[in-house]
Amino acid sequence: MVYFCPTSLPIGVKQISKHHWPPNLSHSHRERGILPSRSTSGQIPFFEGREHLVKTPTKQEAKKELARAYADRLVLSGISRVQSTLRLAELATEVAPHGISLTDLRRLLATNPDRFAYHDRRWLPTPRVAAGNGPLAEQIRRTLEAYSAPMKLEELAAELSASRGKSKEYYLTNLPTMLNKDYYMFATESGLAGLRTWVYAALGESDERALWINDLTKEDIDSIKTICDKVNFTDPKAAAKALVKHLPLNVRAVGYWAWKKLNPEDPYAARDYDPVGLFDALLTQPGTVFGGDGLLHSATEAPGWLKSALREAEKTTPIVEVEESAPLEFKGDELKDMVNKILRMEGSFSVCKMLEEKYELTAADRTYPEDLANAIGALKESEQIWWVGGDRFRKPDSAPEFIMAVPEFFQFQTTEFTDEDGELIDVELSDDGFSSALRKELSVVATMDVLDEETQPKSKKQPDSVTCTLKSLHREIGTFPLCQMPTGWLVDSPNIQELIFVDPDGRELSVWLNNEARLLFNLIDWWFEQPVESGALFSLTKTGRPNVYEFKWLEDTDPLLFISSDRMEKLRDLAARATELSTFEILMEVAGHYNKGADFVTILAETNVVRRVSRRTVASILTGYHCFFQRPGSPVWHFDAKKVDQGFDKAKRKFARN
Repeated sequence: MVYFCPTSLPIGVKQISKHHWPPNLSHSHRERGILPSRSTSGQIPFFEGREHLVKTPTKQEAKKELARAYADRLVLSGISRVQSTLRLAELATEVAPHGISLTDLRRLLATNPDRFAYHDRRWLPTPRVAAGNGPLAEQIRRTLEAYSAPMKLEELAAELSASRGKSKEYYLTNLPTMLNKDYYMFATESGLAGLRTWVYAALGESDERALWINDLTKEDIDSIKTICDKVNFTDPKAAAKALVKHLPLNVRAVGYWAWKKLNPEDPYAARDYDPVGLFDALLTQPGTVFGGDGLLHSATEAPGWLKSALREAEKTTPIVEVEESAPLEFKGDELKDMVNKILRMEGSFSVCKMLEEKYELTAADRTYPEDLANAIGALKESEQIWWVGGDRFRKPDSAPEFIMAVPEFFQFQTTEFTDEDGELIDVELSDDGFSSALRKELSVVATMDVLDEETQPKSKKQPDSVTCTLKSLHREIGTFPLCQMPTGWLVDSPNIQELIFVDPDGRELSVWLNNEARLLFNLIDWWFEQPVESGALFSLTKTGRPNVYEFKWLEDTDPLLFISSDRMEKLRDLAARATELSTFEILMEVAGHYNKGADFVTILAETNVVRRVSRRTVASILTGYHCFFQRPGSPVWHFDAKKVDQGFDKAKRKFARN
């Protein structure tokens, strides 16, 4: 009996139980526990009871693996082109044109042991470490499996040379013959090495068995039948040119139709199907990329794969073992150099960036938390520089002056309008004057704003991401209130901090946080890119870097805070004549616009476009005057013009605040 390690089953082995034998499998094959191979000679062993090794991934898992395979392929390709990975600077330079930073590189290397191993203080392809001393064919096969795509013979030769000592030229000369004689691999005329499992391989088998051998379903081939019917496969290059107009393509399914056309059932007809030649023609078409899922994709998909893989790697805990090293200490001349560099800079100094550029240290390193803490701690002891939160330092007093206090713009406007009895029109009530439902609504975050908020309890478990709503007042001057974020979600020390927002396109924005003022500043450039003036939603997501957050506009808007452009114009017209109006009169016009009533949040937001007023003022006027009312069981407020003359509810006067 032949046994294989579950983690290294041979390519092409069908891991099935007796309940899943193909219908045309002969009795002798069943008894001997083997499946017929793809050629007329040899068999492939299979193992009863091993079906649990096969797990069909979900669509989401398949997408993640496709993306990760592509990102790892770029790194593996880079490793084959550098002299050494003892220090990663050279490899980082190789992969940088693809958009992979040193930090990204370290994360990719440390989170996929199937493709990368840390050996002898170097990052190496896992196949080099696991199979470098074994049979050459086995190492090549594992290398191609890890690469998950055809590999340039030149890169494969360089990889073998680095692990086995013989020259690159030796392997480059001998690889084509070696691969084309191997049952599992091949070399193409254009200089690519590949696995035969990536192509459709069949001889005289029935359709049913040929599909089963090539891991195809009837749905796979039927989905491209119409396309392939119009293709002349006698010229592989012309056929490939026609086919790539219909990406993505299942390369093996394309091979099936080429096989059907070029290898007719007539036993005396010529057999012209060349699986490797067709594969080569497809892979060399410009604007295409072979995915780890066995499909030929448009190259425009690749950048998205890479971004997805880098995001996932950032969330993944490093699992590759690396050698222990002592944390760095920063003092003397080294500390003095950092301080002098900060004093010369116009912007802020990032300790994380310094550790990456100078020491090639990232979050993937075991000692990184200690290294980062030691560097920040040493710099914080210097009286010459200013710590602005997280890992950032600046020259003292280099922040914009406008971030030091709450802008006058947000101060509430009070009025002195009185009625015929000399009573204030815009009266404020105590909490006892409000209904329980309204008191509850006043505690909703959507009603709060800077200078008009209540501290929320701090949650023990903070979310990774928060969704926020941009109101018109903050859009106008580029600010945002902290009251919309869970207490403790942003670090509360020091008082003044510099945050970095990064949008999906990789753009960075320096945002200032004033904890005492309870505001974020310097957002006006990004706010004005948003056409929705009130009610636009965006998300902020924490990253692995101190005070760095991913920023993303969301497609939806807040239904209670959204104000259309036409409505904004009408509210601005009302604001232009508001100096002669009490807040009560403004509320009549705001609420009167809604025949079916409006929520308290909506009325508050629109009133603040006209005049800066507190939620208590708006709640007091809605509660105190007879012309505003709620129907039983309804949360919306209505305005009845016929009741304006009834004035203020005398029963509510006792709750008026002095």
